[in-house]
Amino acid sequence: MPRRRKIEIKVSELECYETLVAELSKRTEFANFDAESLRVWAYESYEQELKGVDKALRNFDRWLAAHRNEPYLTNIQGERLLCKQDLAKALGIARPTLDRWLKSKWLMDCRDHSRTEDNIYYYSATAIKSALEEYILKEGNSN
Repeated sequence: MPRRRKIEIKVSELECYETLVAELSKRTEFANFDAESLRVWAYESYEQELKGVDKALRNFDRWLAAHRNEPYLTNIQGERLLCKQDLAKALGIARPTLDRWLKSKWLMDCRDHSRTEDNIYYYSATAIKSALEEYILKEGNSN
């Protein structure tokens, strides 16, 4: 989910400053306003940067290797499924960080929809790993 950054511009820096002041002066609610205090705000959407992805990927590889002999859930394709709690542990990140990452465009499609009966969201280990590797390649992330 894209985040929003607030951009503020002083109206006095715009070419239309005199026109705006003249127009606002005609309105009763702006009868005694300070023209220098006028501001224009706009919001810019941007995608949040995922920090520490390379470290999380190393943690994930180690976790998968250490837990390879344990029983685990799989989807129809035979890929290992992880709940949010296990995924956060495997990546070595906090749950709130994982929640932000899962909302990003990079990990949005990693949720596995084949298991819905127990009301727990599961994520494919293969999809998570490939999405994080793709992020590192495209973003040049070396945090």
